[in-house]
Amino acid sequence: MYSASSGDERLDRRYAWAEAALKDGDARAAIDILDQTLAEHDGFTAAWHLYGLAQEALGHNEEAATAWRQCLGLDPNDHVGAKLDLARIGALPADQATSENFSGALFDAYAERFDSHLVGTLQYRAPALLEDALARHCAKAGRPFRFGTVLDLGCGTGLMGEAIRAEAEFLAGCDLSPRMIAKAQAKRRDDGGPLYDKLATAGLTAFLASRPDASADLVLAADVFVYLGDLAPSFHQSARVLRTGGLLAFTVQSHDGEGVAVGQDRRFAHAEGWLRAGLGEAGLQPVLVEAQSTRIDRGRPVPGLLVLAER
Repeated sequence: MYSASSGDERLDRRYAWAEAALKDGDARAAIDILDQTLAEHDGFTAAWHLYGLAQEALGHNEEAATAWRQCLGLDPNDHVGAKLDLARIGALPADQATSENFSGALFDAYAERFDSHLVGTLQYRAPALLEDALARHCAKAGRPFRFGTVLDLGCGTGLMGEAIRAEAEFLAGCDLSPRMIAKAQAKRRDDGGPLYDKLATAGLTAFLASRPDASADLVLAADVFVYLGDLAPSFHQSARVLRTGGLLAFTVQSHDGEGVAVGQDRRFAHAEGWLRAGLGEAGLQPVLVEAQSTRIDRGRPVPGLLVLAER
């Protein structure tokens, strides 16, 4: 099992010193400390990852890539997100950089402060934007703003579930993080019943694969696809589980280039053309694609897209 520790308190202290040096802007000092640390324990995955970050800070991208590949050799399940860093610097195609283990660990650690930080500090508003877009679409299509079975992918603590619960007869959610799922399980509807009718600790593609054909009316992914490079499996599985006329509603970060990219925030950004092509290949028809920012990062709105696609 992966551990962020070396198993040696002395080496862990050195790692902490190197981390502090890099944070203070002294990448060279960080590398000097890590050179000594890794000479004694070359199986210290977290130290290799930090070594890569320090080399990158000095503009040594080849050395950084070598360090991150060393991480993957030691930990093929990629708990440190080395594939994301390789994609950031162009050393790995972005659509091959998804790391579910890293995402799960990240959000397990984030669970306790998730709601307050996301909504308060980052001004997160994906659930409200998706609810509004769905209401507008239903009104335009002349159909009730009501859904039988709703699947909330990457449900986190249940923010999207809270936004859509009143319009869902049956609400199921999944998330990689057990702690996030525990938070969602604790939430209640106005009548005192559980917010979700079903919850599962699972990756979204695996969760979709477990659902029967043509069994859902709405699939939601609120700011979840920013942690996935290749969305084709999610699109195809969503198309399979949706009934005719069912909707896939999601938000993504976007960029002005082509295809998929990994930004400095280690999140994926998807180009509009790439999304439209992928949805079409899965048998989903985009009925709404609009520019929307779902959160603030470093004081600026993060470029994004809100998409509704129909089966």
